[in-house]
Amino acid sequence: MLHRIDEIPLRAAVRTGRLFVTNFSAVGPDPGGALDRVGASVVACMLTPHEIELRYPDYGEWLVTHSDTAGSPRALWLPTPDGGVTTDGPVLELVEAVVASLDRGDSVLVHCGAGMARTAVIGILTMVAFGADPAIAAVDFRAARPGGGPDGLPQERQIARLVPRARQLRPSS
Repeated sequence: MLHRIDEIPLRAAVRTGRLFVTNFSAVGPDPGGALDRVGASVVACMLTPHEIELRYPDYGEWLVTHSDTAGSPRALWLPTPDGGVTTDGPVLELVEAVVASLDRGDSVLVHCGAGMARTAVIGILTMVAFGADPAIAAVDFRAARPGGGPDGLPQERQIARLVPRARQLRPSS
């Protein structure tokens, strides 16, 4: 069964890679296959080790192995509790790594458990980094990923706090 992978629109003035979002079921059993399916070279995971261990334990090893690649890792991993947030610094670092990958022309596949809320935090901030207004970015994210978006006030507030810093991550044109 193929699981849905959606493309998130980037309104960039420069040619970039493409941003995709999905759920864990689309990536966990075969991360390389999921990347190949959309032509992406980087996966960004928001799951906790416990979530991975419960469903696709081999994926945790894949993440570790592929995040240690010097220069351009194939895996970016920021464990974040379901429905919650992690501290702002690591979130901004992940967004910066996603933006840098996209700016190099690499496509990125971001996921959490359902590909909706934690993924939306990264997706919306990435869109803002590429020049989108935060409110429009949220609408565009929801249009591309029906049902997607921040899951409550902690995620909404984190996006609001990080918007000014995400705007500073814009790639050069």
